[in-house]
Amino acid sequence: MAASSVKTSISKGKGNKVATKFSISYIRVSSLQQTKVDKSGIRRQEQEYIKWLEYHPEYRNLDGVEFRDLGVSGRKNIKSGALGIFLKMAEKGEIPPNTCLVVESMSRLTRDCPYDGIGLARKIWDLGHTIAFTQGRWNGDVITGKERGIFGQIESALDAASWEWEDKRARVMGWVEDCDKKLENRDLSFFTPRQAGKQSTMYPFWLDYDPKINDFIVIEKWGELIQRMFDMGLTMGAKKIAHILLKEGVKNSKGKPFSDKTIRQRILDNRQVLGEKVRTIKGKKKVFKSTFPPLITPEQFDQVQAAKEERKNNPNKNAPNRKMVNLFQGVIFCSECGGNMQVAAKEGFVCKKANEKNGEKIEVSYENIYCDAAVSKRTCNAPNSAPYRQLHRDIDNELNMLKKIANFRWETLFTDSKHENELKVETDKRTRFLNERNKLDDQISKYTNAERDYLEAGRAMPEQLEELKTKATEERDEADKKYRAAQNAIQNIKRKKTGLEQQEHIQKRVKNFIKSDRFIDEKREEFNLWLKEVGIAFEAEIEQTGSNPRQRGNATYDFHTGLGMYDFITGKFRGLDQVDEAAVAFGLDPKIWRKESDDRDKYFKKISLEAGRDLRFPKPKTETKTYPLTFESEAGKEIMANKELLKTPLGKKLVEQMKKNAANTPK
Repeated sequence: MAASSVKTSISKGKGNKVATKFSISYIRVSSLQQTKVDKSGIRRQEQEYIKWLEYHPEYRNLDGVEFRDLGVSGRKNIKSGALGIFLKMAEKGEIPPNTCLVVESMSRLTRDCPYDGIGLARKIWDLGHTIAFTQGRWNGDVITGKERGIFGQIESALDAASWEWEDKRARVMGWVEDCDKKLENRDLSFFTPRQAGKQSTMYPFWLDYDPKINDFIVIEKWGELIQRMFDMGLTMGAKKIAHILLKEGVKNSKGKPFSDKTIRQRILDNRQVLGEKVRTIKGKKKVFKSTFPPLITPEQFDQVQAAKEERKNNPNKNAPNRKMVNLFQGVIFCSECGGNMQVAAKEGFVCKKANEKNGEKIEVSYENIYCDAAVSKRTCNAPNSAPYRQLHRDIDNELNMLKKIANFRWETLFTDSKHENELKVETDKRTRFLNERNKLDDQISKYTNAERDYLEAGRAMPEQLEELKTKATEERDEADKKYRAAQNAIQNIKRKKTGLEQQEHIQKRVKNFIKSDRFIDEKREEFNLWLKEVGIAFEAEIEQTGSNPRQRGNATYDFHTGLGMYDFITGKFRGLDQVDEAAVAFGLDPKIWRKESDDRDKYFKKISLEAGRDLRFPKPKTETKTYPLTFESEAGKEIMANKELLKTPLGKKLVEQMKKNAANTPK
């Protein structure tokens, strides 16, 4: 960060000489970390300049001018730093003649090679100015460039500064390479646990490193907040999220409010939420997958990115202060295709009395609900729409759906036993996968040591050894993936309420919302997020009763609610959990049937993860498209061009078929 700021003038010295010349302080530190209050680099350079002025009373500080490069390399400060600004000002004559540029040492001024460094010094002298170094053998003397042997001294100092830079860079790059090798072998031992009051730049703020298990653990409060932000990111931008969190008093790990830039860059766009660590060296990115515990699924990450892109392309549609028309955005799906249902607000003229032809017209505002895949993508055969809120017809399906949520038998879905069983299953899985991963890590380490022994002995490495190591690495990565998935599932299960407590919580929340918050925009957004957190979903079933699917009033519809069933692999909505309704219909105890259903889901999840497809649902059929044979088709043209074929019985039969197809094709 280059800075030229105002500094208080220091014009008095110990002597009685009259100040006739000006001086300027140049301060530089390579790292932004060195700019913190507890670092002495900047403070020491300031004190050195003050002392220099005391011993050089003929100079006084040039008021209003100060050059600082904070976090700028000594090899970039001419092109992109305050030193470059000094040179430009000197070229324009904006700095008084014979001004002395005071620097702590040669390495603070530049770390370029001697040839370039001498060129910099000569340029300063040629512009009519001087240089002084406060430390080392220079003793603060003002250097004009005309001193005897000065170029040799500068060359020697530049050579030392350049070598120091090269050595430091080589050590840093060596450390980075060692860390990369360890990451490739899933050795996280170079990470350190968090210390109270200190931040780590090596891993994200929502994690802590546990050396006992050589792995990261999610800090619960931050993990929950990250997941909530991604839920919010589906329907709102970073500014809106920051505004909501500010009103709630939510602060980051430094005790400050989350800014929209932080939310966008460090969270919503940060692939570390997927468990990846990305290192950028010389503009090239290197990705280490499964380094951190994943907080978000790849599907959810992609959905948020798509939503952000849509908001960018449609700013008016997704403005930060827009009204949430569809209270159930993201939790209501089409029964035909499983796609998202959207709500459109419209205005128009309708008859004052329903179904009255040529009657008195009134202007009304109303809302319809429709399948997005059917209307925008044309990939669903669902009817066009059904009423969402049409107050002129006394229809309020939003209110009806809220009542369905309040009256549903949530107690049987969120049972304590189910919660405990889920937690036990995932905990056992996590332990099993962790042990499996550790064993494979040990095996890979043995293969690596064997490779080193072969290389040190100068012997050819057996191909079988490389194959064994590759296989073990693939198995380790798979076990690590399963371990992290189980860890993520445990955290999700722990956050859920259970049994009667959950049912009472839902009923109370819905009743309060209907009574006081339903028409407040911010409360609607909060309620929508809560629906997603609880897992409530709706399925819209819309059927046509007339011949014209677009004729208004011809649709019959219903809305069903329950816990959403989502594909184990893709995360796509596949329907509602209807176990309780079926149990009641057959006169059975829903809790007993619920337990059997949960056990069955556990089994299916296990075999589905192995198969790579959710086996609870039938495999989608591949549709084979057929195209009629006509004279205009490519095949028809080839047939008509083949004179020999046309003479045969087959050719004549094909021509007859094309004539029939042409006669049956509507014009």
